[in-house]
Amino acid sequence: MDRQLNNNQIQNLKTVLKFRYVTTDNLARLESITSNSAYSALEILTKAGYLEKIYEKSYRLLNKSARYFLTQTALMFLRSQADIQLDDAIWKSRKTDGKKTPDFIDLQVALHAAYNGLVARFGDKIVIDTALELHGAEGVIKPLPGLLVTPKKGKRFFVEVADNQHLFFIRKRIRKYIENYESDEWEWDVYPDVYIIRSSASDRTRLRKFIYALMEDTYLDDTDFTFHVVASVDQVRI
Repeated sequence: MDRQLNNNQIQNLKTVLKFRYVTTDNLARLESITSNSAYSALEILTKAGYLEKIYEKSYRLLNKSARYFLTQTALMFLRSQADIQLDDAIWKSRKTDGKKTPDFIDLQVALHAAYNGLVARFGDKIVIDTALELHGAEGVIKPLPGLLVTPKKGKRFFVEVADNQHLFFIRKRIRKYIENYESDEWEWDVYPDVYIIRSSASDRTRLRKFIYALMEDTYLDDTDFTFHVVASVDQVRI
């Protein structure tokens, strides 16, 4: 079956490996192809046994697309590729992708969309690492950040997509970043800023007030690192 895969299909499997769950819309935007072409590509790999998809009847009402993830066959194939060298822990974690919670899956899809938005805005002016590339990086907070963006000029920054998460968990994540900074175990010369994407204007106001108070309490300021609470990736600046 492996021999039937062409270069485009192998690349699509690598894309699913990178983002964990892929939708037609995200793949189409990433590869600058039509939605029909992206759908066809994903369905062919599904019928060939390399992808599985999650689709509930409620998705239509929620305007959600099917989520495609790698099968055991795809994981074995990718693991055999000489240009893919990943820790055993990553391969093991991917074996349970079909059992993850809807919130976890939706977050991965949202991070892929944010990645696409950043690439559309900044192109080759930035390099973006996903959790896959950040695995094993020294001193990075856990759970791993959504995205790490490294501009060719300017300061690195993390991107966290915080829609559909309770404010309690976002506040907890903010505390984690401060603890991570204060640990002084991170590997960068300068600690990256953090962009938190939250569409609700009232929630953004609450989060900014919380961040201001917490930074004051810990005697930190913009010379250390900065939290930016924004509505979308369109407001990210480099």
